[in-house]
Amino acid sequence: MKFKNIIYIIILLFITLIGMWAIPALVNKATYNSDQYPFAYYSTILKDIGLIDYKNKKFPMEDLKGNKYNTAHFDSLMPMLNYRQLMTDGKLPDSINGQKITPQLLRSKSVVYKYKPSDINTPVNGLYILLETMPKRVGLEIPNDVFRLKNNIEFIDAQTNTLEVEKSRLFQQALDKEGFQYPAQWLIGNPNSRKPYDEGYFVLDANNQLFHMKMVNNRPYIKNTKIGEKIEASYFSMLEVADKRFYGFLFSKQGELFIIENDGANYKTVKLDIDPIDMQKDEVILMGNMFDWTVSVVTPFAKKIYALDAETLKRIGEHTIDRTPGRWDAVSKWTFPVYLTLEKSETSYIQPYFHYIGIYGFAVNLIIAFLTVIFITASSKRKFFNGIYIFLTGIAGLVALLILPNSKNK
Repeated sequence: MKFKNIIYIIILLFITLIGMWAIPALVNKATYNSDQYPFAYYSTILKDIGLIDYKNKKFPMEDLKGNKYNTAHFDSLMPMLNYRQLMTDGKLPDSINGQKITPQLLRSKSVVYKYKPSDINTPVNGLYILLETMPKRVGLEIPNDVFRLKNNIEFIDAQTNTLEVEKSRLFQQALDKEGFQYPAQWLIGNPNSRKPYDEGYFVLDANNQLFHMKMVNNRPYIKNTKIGEKIEASYFSMLEVADKRFYGFLFSKQGELFIIENDGANYKTVKLDIDPIDMQKDEVILMGNMFDWTVSVVTPFAKKIYALDAETLKRIGEHTIDRTPGRWDAVSKWTFPVYLTLEKSETSYIQPYFHYIGIYGFAVNLIIAFLTVIFITASSKRKFFNGIYIFLTGIAGLVALLILPNSKNK
């Protein structure tokens, strides 16, 4: 009998877990709407943030004071965003804010970047390709080998799957000479041959020192950036911009965001003047031009918009749009205090994830448990068990109890 009860509990829990996943998933599919925030961009002309709705053909832009602008005004007030349209219309100004502009200059100063939590929560295979930064022919080429870097560095011929001893030795010696400490925590680059130039990888060693590694004329280039002496690096995102001003974006463990500039023979960090972000939950969308950068940080609760001076990256404007709860929020708040999913937007890994919404749903669970105890005939012991179980597991637990034969009335 005892063994039979154990089997019953195991099956009950299994069905409940399936219900905690399947029932909320169906309700979510019927009620969920993605968060809708207006597109935001800083106007160099207005010196203010503009909110843009491309669906509104008559008045696509609104400033923070509530003034609305038609399409013609929108194009002229956002010349950095709409310069291609202004070129087509023959209305692109020769200068803005006293600085001469050309389409080529605008393209070279354009910066577009997006960070999402899944960037740091995704599987990696541990094999990387290292491009030649100074190829003899025009354009970058994919090499015939790959490398791995953990407790040492090894280059492996991709066709024969054999170790390239000499190349591995050269890079190993260069890393040792520069003081690299194993094992490597991570290395990040942009191994895409369809780009104008390559800057290799940035590597974080065991002592939290950030190194720059690339291959120049088939020789290793390894340098300690010294950035780790002042910043606790958490993540780096390579972005080879057209004007070669900086290498990419560096995130600190405190959620601060920096760019790493090429300062001659040294590496210089410039902090973006925005509030620290939660790398596990927040998205960052950055659009920059020669005058200013617009940084949008989408959190679970709001969209924070920052306007930064392009040269100093100091804040020149900001605006916050609070998130509007949707139907799924209202339903799940009262119906699913705890539910289960097999994936979530913040990660690329598929595994069980429990989500806790709040205590409101337990009030509904209590009502369901009370009604179950009153209207379902059973022994006092069984009623007590059913009531507690439904209070803790909610609708999924009720469905599981109704499915199993032991819960049915006889």
